[in-house]
Amino acid sequence: MQTLTVAGSGLLYIFKCIGYYSGSCFYLLIYAAALVYLFLKGSDKEKDLFVRPGIMMLLTVYNPLTPVLIDKIFDINKEYYRFLWITPVVIILSYCAVKIVSEKFKGRGERTIAVVAFVFLLMGAGNFVYAKGYMATTNNYKMPGEVIQVAEIIRRSSTVKYPRALCDYNLNMEIRQYDASILLTADREKYMNAVAGNITDEMLAAEGSYVNRLLAMVVQERKLPKDILLEALTETNTEYIVLSKESGIIDYLKNYGFREVGDTKSRVVLHCDIEGVNEFELADYTDVWNAQKW
Repeated sequence: MQTLTVAGSGLLYIFKCIGYYSGSCFYLLIYAAALVYLFLKGSDKEKDLFVRPGIMMLLTVYNPLTPVLIDKIFDINKEYYRFLWITPVVIILSYCAVKIVSEKFKGRGERTIAVVAFVFLLMGAGNFVYAKGYMATTNNYKMPGEVIQVAEIIRRSSTVKYPRALCDYNLNMEIRQYDASILLTADREKYMNAVAGNITDEMLAAEGSYVNRLLAMVVQERKLPKDILLEALTETNTEYIVLSKESGIIDYLKNYGFREVGDTKSRVVLHCDIEGVNEFELADYTDVWNAQKW
C-alpha cells in the first residue's frame, strides 16, 4: 500500500487502497450491506447515527475524486489509506447483528441458530490469524532472526557507540525496532519515497542530496561515481550498508573499498572505513533528572 501513488493510479487509487486494506476479508462489503439495511429498516435515530455518517464517508473518503484533488495540495500517497480506519465496521456489524437477532427471532432456539449463523458469516468473511498454523517465535523480541544477526554483526565490527547504517528496505524498517543505537542513514519517509520511485535526476543533482543519492544506489542500484559515493558516505557518516545477497551493487561497492564483515542467510553486511567520521553523542540529562528527584 505504501508504494501506491495517486499520480500513477488516478481515479483507481482509492479502489486499490481498499483492495490492499481488505485483502481477502469481506467486512467492508458486509458493512455496506448493513448500511443499506439500516437505510431501509432503521429508525430515524439509527439513520442519524450510522447511515448519514456512512453517506458522508462515501462522498469524501471513498470518493475517487477526493485523493486526486487533495494530492494537488498535499502529498497524501503514504497516508490516505489511514482514512479507511475511520470506517466504524466493527460497531455497525455488531449493532446490526444484535438488532436482527433480537427483533426478527423470538424463540430461544431461533435466536441461537441466528447467532451461530452470524458467527459463521463473520468468520468466513474474515481472516484467521493462525490460518496457516501457529508459528512459534524464534526469539523473545518477536523479530526476524536476521535482524538480530545483522545487528550483532554491526556491533561486533563497530568501533563507535552509535554506528550508522543503510539497509535494504525491509531490514531498514525492522532494525530500528530492535536496536535503536544503530542509527539509520535514511528515515522511513525518505525510504518509502525512494521505493515509490520518486527520486528524480534533479533531486540527485541538488546540493546536499546525500541521502537520496545513497537511496538511489541501494533501491534503484544506480552506480554512483566514486567521488560522489564517498562524499555521500562521509557527509552522512554512513559506515555500513546491508544488502540482499542478490543485489547487483555488492561487487561495485567492494571495488570502491567496502569489505564484507559478515553475512546471514540472505544478506551481506558491508563496511567502509570513512575518514573523519563524526561520532554521534546523546545529550546527557543526568543533572536535570537528579534535580527533579524529590
